[in-house]
Amino acid sequence: MQKITELLRKKFTYSVELVPPRNGTDLKIVLDALETLRKIKVDFISVTKGAGGSLRGGTLPICCLAHERFGITSVAHYTCREADSFRVENELVDQYYFGIKNVLALRGDPPDLTEHSVGKTLKGDYKYAYELVRDIKKLNSGKYIARKKYDSTLENYREGIKTDFCIGVAAHPEEKDKDGSYEKGLEYLKKKVEEGADFAITQMLFDAEKYRIFVAKARDVGIKIPIIPGIWPLDTRWKLEQAEKKFKVSIPSKIKKEFSGIEDPEEFRKKGIELTVELCKKLKKYGAPGIHLFLFLDANIAEVIFDEMRKEKKS
Repeated sequence: MQKITELLRKKFTYSVELVPPRNGTDLKIVLDALETLRKIKVDFISVTKGAGGSLRGGTLPICCLAHERFGITSVAHYTCREADSFRVENELVDQYYFGIKNVLALRGDPPDLTEHSVGKTLKGDYKYAYELVRDIKKLNSGKYIARKKYDSTLENYREGIKTDFCIGVAAHPEEKDKDGSYEKGLEYLKKKVEEGADFAITQMLFDAEKYRIFVAKARDVGIKIPIIPGIWPLDTRWKLEQAEKKFKVSIPSKIKKEFSGIEDPEEFRKKGIELTVELCKKLKKYGAPGIHLFLFLDANIAEVIFDEMRKEKKS
């Protein structure tokens, strides 16, 4: 399997994020999405991993299916919220044995306030994503946790085979300090890079100018890794509302006006795709190394958007 950094060195990449379906869903919906993505020749996919009360298993199996059955390079999301270092090492070794070289190291979203989480104190060995990056990098160096019972002569680590993970992390162009600067967010991103991150994917964004400014600021503080913009196609009114309400991402007033007065779902979808293509083209002109669409499992919208993007190259 190719590393994401290898792909980015070769060309502008077209990639997508998939969300596993809720537990109990027929696998066919995943296989159909992967078949569409194979057909449109996406460069890679990433597969999310739920945190806390989320009941969406299948991250690693979907990555393996994508690679082995459909020939698609995959990135497994890995979240460290509530995790202990023993579990993290075991699960990353699973991933290594399955041949999935790419991992997106994340802290993870807080759990929903359900009957499973209310009143419970969430504990784990990780407070920040950069700590997870550090531990993945240790595996790449052949350092494994030493257990006192079996490795009494060792202090912290024992030597083993060196893994070969390509480590991705999240970047947050929307995350500003109270004074309007990006200092705090860039500080965390730089820490992740110092610990071993190889590339970054941003949270969803809807303003190419914000991406341009954020990347420029990142370069100013010495962050040199590729930063891929994450895009959520606004093809439904629900997405338009949830982007700000749930994900706390601002949508430019210009975009909101474009949707004003549109009631028909098909017209809304058409306008959303048009605006997404426009945004992606602008990001490419600003030097983005690729486009990463957040899809859930709607691979058809990726086909439409990427076809429009590729037409520009042919013309």
